[in-house]
Amino acid sequence: LMGLLAFAIMYILKRTAPRIPNVLVAVVVTTSISWLTGFEHNQQVALSAIRSDNALTLVRQFNEATAAIAPLAEERSALGKKLEAVKKTHEHIAVLTLEHETNLLNARMEEMKSAAAVAREQLRRLKLVRVADDPSTPGQFFLRDEAVGHKDDGRTWRFRVGNTVLKEDKVPLIGGGAVVGVVPSGLPTPSLPKIDVGVMMYLLPYAVIISLLGFMEAVSIAKAMAAKTGQRLDANQELLGQGIANALGALTQSFPTSGSFSRSAVNLQAGAVSGFSSVFTSITVVIVLLLFTPLLYHLPQSVLAAVIMMAVIGLINVSGFVHAWKAQWYDGAISVISFIATLAFAPHLDKGIMIGVGLSLVVFLYKSMRPTIASLSRTLDKSMGDAAIHGLKECQYMAVVRFDGPLFYANASYLEERVGQIRLEKKHLRHVVLVCNGISDMDASGEEALSFLVDRLRSAGIEISFSGINEAVMAVLRRTHLLEKIGEENIFPTREQAVCAMHGKAHRGIEEPDCPLFSVCRLT
Repeated sequence: LMGLLAFAIMYILKRTAPRIPNVLVAVVVTTSISWLTGFEHNQQVALSAIRSDNALTLVRQFNEATAAIAPLAEERSALGKKLEAVKKTHEHIAVLTLEHETNLLNARMEEMKSAAAVAREQLRRLKLVRVADDPSTPGQFFLRDEAVGHKDDGRTWRFRVGNTVLKEDKVPLIGGGAVVGVVPSGLPTPSLPKIDVGVMMYLLPYAVIISLLGFMEAVSIAKAMAAKTGQRLDANQELLGQGIANALGALTQSFPTSGSFSRSAVNLQAGAVSGFSSVFTSITVVIVLLLFTPLLYHLPQSVLAAVIMMAVIGLINVSGFVHAWKAQWYDGAISVISFIATLAFAPHLDKGIMIGVGLSLVVFLYKSMRPTIASLSRTLDKSMGDAAIHGLKECQYMAVVRFDGPLFYANASYLEERVGQIRLEKKHLRHVVLVCNGISDMDASGEEALSFLVDRLRSAGIEISFSGINEAVMAVLRRTHLLEKIGEENIFPTREQAVCAMHGKAHRGIEEPDCPLFSVCRLT
């Protein structure tokens, strides 16, 4: 209800009085109501007051698993230091023994963490009722299904379970709504971290992964904001800013910093237009941490969710999905899958982003390995286009083949394969013109494939010419002396010049009144 109230306040104010800070008004109103009505209503009771064998068993399992993690972590840390020392002595058996013991400890810790997580989740799902003859006494707590015949206080109580052991004399229960609670006040004291090369090398792979994920998430958020505002995005500037922020954050024991989708959305909704908004936000956060943290105690968590939802709803761009689908169906499919994955894995936005990036890489690799290779014929507008797309006949004596993409190791064999298919389809083929306007670059594998293609065609009595070769590709041909093998007389600046120059040779002794290379010949 608090979330709905906050949402309604923000929506009404945004529509009727856009100059009024609707988020601030919603926060103040709901926090005041929460404080006046006792919205939180927490209680700490002794474990003996809980009259449920199932709940007591889960509490015991959770405490045992949680209590076992810390000693295992200390033992693993000690083993790690011992392992580093033994590695310097090159005692291979001792190293293997310690690595085996470390792996066993890791497996044991994962087992305890999993057991604690399962017990925690089950405890949080339990619904209790409080039964007390005297309202002033703590009373006893039963599972709702087991409290038949008892008069309760009308509240539903739940366990408040975190990552620490539950004290038997102070088991926290929640009988109301969730609030922000105690916010640590003050600022951290800057200090230089301890420099340990061994620890740095151990953490380096994880640091690289965290930095890449943080950068991808921040750039994705920035692109969404830039698409909304029309501002220019400088990814290099974003990367530089993140690096400086994380380097300085290390002096105050901060978590790795990155872009925040929810904060960015709220910032945008508030009317921010430049990076100075983040500066003022930071100053405000510092002031709140120093002076006003007690005022945030009663802020309902559902209100925070409503604030974020109100900001994010405005960023959903359905037309963007439709536009991407119209441009390329796979782009639209990737955008929809990424959107659904991000919602499914929330609040872990990085997983949704990784799925989108992974799918995009798969499509990119496939298109790079299988670029468009088109056989050209004359079209109605007097130009030359893909015969398959336009439904045109092809010349059986001369093939004009266009390769769209850089020619490199991943797709070099595909060019040979497609030319081989054309040879099989055209039994009387005499000449091939390779249109190279789309070949922006070529590596050693591409050059080797091209040389092999020239040799194979000429050995079969088929000549080959090239048109539209750019400077970068021509430089490769000269350095590898492939240009000498092809012959400069077989290199043409444009496709039309190549077709006109070689058409007579390819049709020598043949009468073809309507050649598809000069006349529009549709398939019947």
